[in-house]
Amino acid sequence: MPKYRLLTDEELNQLEGVFINFLAANSITASDWEMIKNKDIDKMDQLIEQFSDVVFEKTLANINLLEKRLHNKLLMYKFSENKINLLGIEIIKNCPIDFREEFNLSELSGLFTDKNLEISFILGDKPYFEDRKKEIFDLMESGAMISQNKELFSALEKLKNAYGENSKED
Repeated sequence: MPKYRLLTDEELNQLEGVFINFLAANSITASDWEMIKNKDIDKMDQLIEQFSDVVFEKTLANINLLEKRLHNKLLMYKFSENKINLLGIEIIKNCPIDFREEFNLSELSGLFTDKNLEISFILGDKPYFEDRKKEIFDLMESGAMISQNKELFSALEKLKNAYGENSKED
């Protein structure tokens, strides 16, 4: 049983070269792999399971920021060594922006000057209950995506500091 989940066929296809290197590192040649696929399904499944775990372990170890975008809510998760920091905003009604679409930081800042909007900040810190990588994985499985957008996280922090009286802990 994999620690996380099996890679999908599409993910395996995208990682074909890496998988070939994985097989080679395990002394499995192309002809060995063909024989395993045709005659030893259990061994094939075991190798794909091992490869899936290796891929997820390496990927998750390098993630420092996730974002989850809903129509009226933007959540960002920042991962330190010991805890997860959640920072987000939610527009309660009449949301003029769809966070699932691309937007620029000036649009985000402009929301706070619109007196017709009710905006709440979503804040939270929590220590890891499980393994750090497992918690990142679970957030990704719930719809959070890997983010490199440190500027967006910083912009949310600045907005929280400027307008953060409407905050809710999550």
